[in-house]
Amino acid sequence: MARKSFLVFLNMVAGALLGYIAMFFILRYMGPADYGLIGFGLSIVGVFSIISKLGFDSAHVKRVSEGQNIESCVGTFLVIKLVLIGIMVGAVILGVVFWKYVLGFGFETPDHEPVIYIFLIYYAVLGISSVPLATFSARRETAKQQLPGLLEPIGRVSLTVIVAVGALGVFALAGAWLLGAVALLITSVFLFRGFPIGKFDKEMFRKYRTFAAPIAISASIGILSTYVDKIMLQLFWGSTYVGFYFGVQNLTRFLILMATAVTMLLFPTLSEHHGKEEFKQVRKLTATAERYVSIIVMPVAVLFIVFPKPILGLFEASIAENGWRTLQIMALYSVVFCFYLVFLNQIMGVDKPRTAAKVGVSMAALNIILNLILIPKDIKSLGLTLFGWGAEGAAIATLISASYGLVMVKIITRRTTETKWNPRILLHIGAALVSGGILYFLSTVIAVEGVFVLGSVCLLGIGIYVGFLALLREFTREDLKLFLDIINPKGMKDYVVSELKDKNNGGEGGP
Repeated sequence: MARKSFLVFLNMVAGALLGYIAMFFILRYMGPADYGLIGFGLSIVGVFSIISKLGFDSAHVKRVSEGQNIESCVGTFLVIKLVLIGIMVGAVILGVVFWKYVLGFGFETPDHEPVIYIFLIYYAVLGISSVPLATFSARRETAKQQLPGLLEPIGRVSLTVIVAVGALGVFALAGAWLLGAVALLITSVFLFRGFPIGKFDKEMFRKYRTFAAPIAISASIGILSTYVDKIMLQLFWGSTYVGFYFGVQNLTRFLILMATAVTMLLFPTLSEHHGKEEFKQVRKLTATAERYVSIIVMPVAVLFIVFPKPILGLFEASIAENGWRTLQIMALYSVVFCFYLVFLNQIMGVDKPRTAAKVGVSMAALNIILNLILIPKDIKSLGLTLFGWGAEGAAIATLISASYGLVMVKIITRRTTETKWNPRILLHIGAALVSGGILYFLSTVIAVEGVFVLGSVCLLGIGIYVGFLALLREFTREDLKLFLDIINPKGMKDYVVSELKDKNNGGEGGP
């Protein structure tokens, strides 16, 4: 599981770095407004993508990981996805028609509406890709799951650089995202060849619906809360401010990706242990995931908090000037959300989707309400004067709602599986504060600017953090040995090759 998690991590790091390259070229050659338009297109259609999921992706992972008939599962899930994608497409088109011709509203620029349609196709393609990818996830065939996800950003970013440097316009930029999704679909379908695809099974659909129904509302509101901040920034502040926020959000997304690499395999593994009533293993695995997530994300969050302007300045001057406070807040949010992911996966793994749904609904509702209060300056139609904090308000809303969610999932896991919070996490926080303090003092002595100086100081900060943990015996030789074994190139190559060669294997440790 550790090697598979590291493979996920490597893939996500590669994707994030490629994404930063794309962001650099877009901001430098096209500007924050065009980048914001892409963020708006992704967000507005992303809200409607709720329809294409409705909890069935999680239901597929759950049922396959339990050992249900794979042929029946895949066939049923495929039909479900195609129907939901068709409904999503119709809903987006009707939504645009209603916005323009019934309400009589328009868009900030003529480019906004065509971009929406491009991203509609993009999300439809992603929806179809989820059938093989979710199956690989359930069977813990990590190499097969991750390879398409690596090829997608490589193709998309390559096209993005060409579009940005060649000044080909925002439509071509959105098209780069679409072509990347097509590459993802082609690769995932190719790796899926040989898998049995049965007919739609009414009984299997009932099993899927039983799991999906309780989490459909929470998942839907969760997706809505993910995108509502950028939509509201578009409505009340315009595309340029969406670009500032979208850029900052993509930077801190790196932290969440690192935690996701650990927790992605947690859900199906916990589900398997729960099915065998191995609750001690459930608690042990959760505690291990919590510890390693903490060790990994803390030092990176410190770097974002101490050096927000130098980091953002690598991309574009205006985003550094307007987004540095937002970056600090979002770094704190990312740490909180990473812990939330660990315990949420336990709740889902022990087959309590209704409980997870209640937390998700209340957390997302809080986020939406806070966004409505903190982002706009006012709502003239209602005569309300509000905070008007813009992107910083969106970040604060996100941090508060995630903190609430973390408290709730901790209380629930304590009651349901007697999973206790690890007090040694406080040592990680202490190490982060010490390294952050030293780096801040260093920044008052030397100018931390440019890639070389910033990179060197960041590596120093991570070294201080790990060294302090070692002194506290919270990072041991066993941990170092584990990390070195995980990153061993030969071991990783042997695992990837063996899985890709075996068309029908269930993955190491799979059902």
